[in-house]
Amino acid sequence: MSATAILKDLSRTALYRCGALGAWHRWRNRRALTVLMFHRVLPADHPTFTLAEREFTFTLDGFCRTLDFVQRHYSVVSLNDLQAARLGQAALPPNPLLITFDDGWRDTLTHAAPELARRGLPAVMFLASEVVELDNPQWWQDALVAALAEPGASARLCAAAGWKEKPKGSIGQALAAHLGAMKETERQAWLVQHAPRVLGQIVARQMVTLSDLRATELNSFAIGGHGHTHSPLTLSPDPEAELQASQRLLGRLNQQVRSMSFPHGVRSVDLVSLARKCGFDWIFTSDPVLVDASHWPNPMPALGRVHVPESAWTCRANRIDPARLATFLFFRPIQGHRLQ
Repeated sequence: MSATAILKDLSRTALYRCGALGAWHRWRNRRALTVLMFHRVLPADHPTFTLAEREFTFTLDGFCRTLDFVQRHYSVVSLNDLQAARLGQAALPPNPLLITFDDGWRDTLTHAAPELARRGLPAVMFLASEVVELDNPQWWQDALVAALAEPGASARLCAAAGWKEKPKGSIGQALAAHLGAMKETERQAWLVQHAPRVLGQIVARQMVTLSDLRATELNSFAIGGHGHTHSPLTLSPDPEAELQASQRLLGRLNQQVRSMSFPHGVRSVDLVSLARKCGFDWIFTSDPVLVDASHWPNPMPALGRVHVPESAWTCRANRIDPARLATFLFFRPIQGHRLQ
């Protein structure tokens, strides 16, 4: 670490410990909604941890330390609290924060939910409706991510998809859309043929099932949509069908407030309008910004969320560091005063 970096780190720590950063945050973000986006939470010694995508996986210890920080600096709110504020039925507390999880990983229920319940904190889990209904323990997108991590896999899998040239943009998203358009049996056969090693490593189901959700005391855990196949909606041949399938699942789970986040974080203006048309009250993106919660326009725009990594941005000596987490979160731009 350079001398300049060391000085900046010491200054950040001093400002946090003396309370200056916290005081500035309480003033600057008093009417800004912070939405945190998590994916997976696993104990560091869990067998699945070594196979999980590290960028999107928190250790249980890191998650608990992050919740300690959140409780110190924010007022955690629920989706129902947001809806009540939007309808003018109640005011949000200062420095409101919403906790969300993407995809529908089983460890959200087994590791994250108990810790949230112990602290009395609400959250939202956005899940892909098709994943919940699958009997197969081997989720195709989990296998695809692992397959793409292998050396030379991108070119090989693009050729397997029948593409003469690599697609523009994200290869992972393009392949996810390609497989998402297939039936589940076709996907599994494709993976067996082109990614047999990674598929064989998945021996236990990692995604929640409908039975899991019905058997779990969700309490203040709301369920939202995350597409149907979890493919990027911008590349889907029928995004409206994806959104409608997601809505049907939320109906089966008796979710009164309908919410969704975009798979892979990709969207368009037309997709936001389509999501509203399909009946979603709250639409979330992966844009790492805070949201002006001083008023709620009609129609509601798509709202930003901040993906929190357990990395050098937020950690010191491989543990969540409050001072680094503060500078990572407190200074985010606030989605314009008109929530555009």
